[in-house]
Amino acid sequence: YERLEDQLNDLTELHQNETTNLKQELASIEEKVAYQAYERARDIQETLESCQTRVSKLELQQQQQQQQGTGPPDSTDAKALLGKSINIMLAIATVILVCVSTAAKFAAPLLRSRLRVALTCAAVALLALLWRNWDRLERAMLPPR
Repeated sequence: YERLEDQLNDLTELHQNETTNLKQELASIEEKVAYQAYERARDIQETLESCQTRVSKLELQQQQQQQQGTGPPDSTDAKALLGKSINIMLAIATVILVCVSTAAKFAAPLLRSRLRVALTCAAVALLALLWRNWDRLERAMLPPR
């Protein structure tokens, strides 16, 4: 009976120690989370202040430009035209890159070994020959009149 009582006391003490350790760990985690939340809130506040400063500067510049007039109309038109032309050039470059990528994806399986390269070259040469002599082939295929 004493042995069971000793075991029960040991288990109770162990349970209390574990509970104390868990409470201490939980308190430590709460401190860490609170500190991280404070740091994030401070970072967000700094970012908001920076954005507010930028907005204020931009508003001040806009007011100064309105007071001075819009400036020469040619410069604003030129800037707008330049922006549009850059967008058009980027769109064209995108289309070209998509076409090149598609061609490369199509050609990659045809060029994986020397045999495939040779067969691909032979097929391209045959197609070029057929293309060049298409008129003769049509005449040879059609019945004479």
